[in-house]
Amino acid sequence: MSNDYRSDDLSRISVIQALVRNGLYYLTEHADDEALADGFDIYDVEQGIISGKIRRTWPKEGKHEILGLALDGRPIGIICRVTSSGKLRVITVYEYKQ
Repeated sequence: MSNDYRSDDLSRISVIQALVRNGLYYLTEHADDEALADGFDIYDVEQGIISGKIRRTWPKEGKHEILGLALDGRPIGIICRVTSSGKLRVITVYEYKQ
């Protein structure tokens, strides 16, 4: 796991954001349940990714934690990965609290 911001993160977040802009993403059932439990909907998840930055990565699993802002301005955390089919899989969603 890495907490370092690297130039690689800039290209990764650009790819992830492009997938969301093009509708090439999906939420797992767990992510959908967790988003709803925290008062977020799909538009908050989209906005969180579009406005977000990669906070950390898990290279072995290919997962990223993205921190952004929901539509109402609350901080939102999103764990996701790009699948072998080229879609973004949103694994979980939560209200980020420092």
